[in-house]
Amino acid sequence: MKTSIQIDPDQKEPHIVIHTSQITSEIEQLLSLLSASPLPLCVLQDERIVPVQPDDLYMVRVENGQTRLYTKQEIFTCKKRLYEIEELLGPSWIRISKTTLINIRHIDYVEPSFGTALLLKLKNGQQDYVSRKYLPAFKKAIGL
Repeated sequence: MKTSIQIDPDQKEPHIVIHTSQITSEIEQLLSLLSASPLPLCVLQDERIVPVQPDDLYMVRVENGQTRLYTKQEIFTCKKRLYEIEELLGPSWIRISKTTLINIRHIDYVEPSFGTALLLKLKNGQQDYVSRKYLPAFKKAIGL
């Protein structure tokens, strides 16, 4: 495989292009390496700083001005703002409202609610509504 890197000071973030005549196992390995899971988020638990893997998170929500991260059994507090966390999370995350991000891998079920709203239930028992503004993107993300 031939590789090259171009340094461009005006480039804001890395941009990768693969030129190939067909998808080979070598390219598939490269793609899986490039899409490896994001780095852990450091969160506060009591007086300790704890690293949490994004795949272990079910939901991130802003409550009373604090960013809360929900796992299967625990709730953590993070000093980052919601948009900063959203940038760090992988493609299995989607915003469902102005204050909430969810991991679509941890959805238990979705049911219709009042009007056109959808009630989303997660496997850890947490629930939230998908707001009308984010409904089209949510439906697309889950394949509806």
